[in-house]
Amino acid sequence: MSQSAANKQQLQDAFELFNQVSEQLTGSYQVLQQQVVSLTRELAAARAERHKLTSEIRNLQQQASRGQRLSSMGEMTARLAHQVRTPLATSLLYASQLKQVDLRQHQHDCFVDRLLVGLRHLDHMVNDMLLYARGGQGGDEVVTVCDLLDQVQQSLLPQLNEKAARWSVHHGHGEFPIRGQREILASVLANLASNALDACERDAHLDWQVDVQGKTVCIVLQDNGPGVADGLHEQIFEPFFTTRSSGTGLGLAVVRAVIAAHRGTIELDPGYQKGARFVVRLPLLDQQQLPSGVLKNQQKADIATSRYL
Repeated sequence: MSQSAANKQQLQDAFELFNQVSEQLTGSYQVLQQQVVSLTRELAAARAERHKLTSEIRNLQQQASRGQRLSSMGEMTARLAHQVRTPLATSLLYASQLKQVDLRQHQHDCFVDRLLVGLRHLDHMVNDMLLYARGGQGGDEVVTVCDLLDQVQQSLLPQLNEKAARWSVHHGHGEFPIRGQREILASVLANLASNALDACERDAHLDWQVDVQGKTVCIVLQDNGPGVADGLHEQIFEPFFTTRSSGTGLGLAVVRAVIAAHRGTIELDPGYQKGARFVVRLPLLDQQQLPSGVLKNQQKADIATSRYL
């Protein structure tokens, strides 16, 4: 065989080998494509199954939480029946005294004041009971922490004046927008502040500090009261636990339930020794989700401010 014929045969063999390899690669590629399609379907099915399981787990957790709250409601009803009786009987007594024809004005005013105190106590207990029974609720309102604290301060002015209390708010840049239900959040923050006032003597100091830690707003309330005993740091958040004879034991349990419903946390700082120091953490709203009005105010706030009563 001549050199030319040999080269031609080698070239032909090379083309045949190339064609065989190409066919094998094409077949392998098609197999891989089929496997990719199959794996993609399996992955989609696994994701759907995982989403379904996650939803079922969430539903079970909600049902368990609701069952626990309903179970607690029975215990709460028995406890409230006794606690409601005293302020109710007192209110009825003072209301009956108002019917006296010869009642002097200063006596009339005194009876009215005491009647209102009893009714407010009853209203507070009922509100706590309803909030705890619902387990707190989130919401879609865009509110700022600074506005919430202003609202809380206004609602507590009578108590603050009565205790000659100092109220201060320290915050850095911005208004700290969050998403939730304004009235419920204001109510639980007022509950927290009211507990601090009850624990303090006159000249109470309620100092709020607001700051951002990553994507979280940190709201700190510290007072100059006696603090909380070491063994009670977790118990104070349990339903029906109270150290006051007139308390329902639902105040801090409601606070924790509402904060948790807003995807936040609350804890007592065990290292604070000058009183009690509660730390609330809530998710900070993304700047891109802010309404234009809130965003404009957010951009204007560029220095730390303090407010004093």
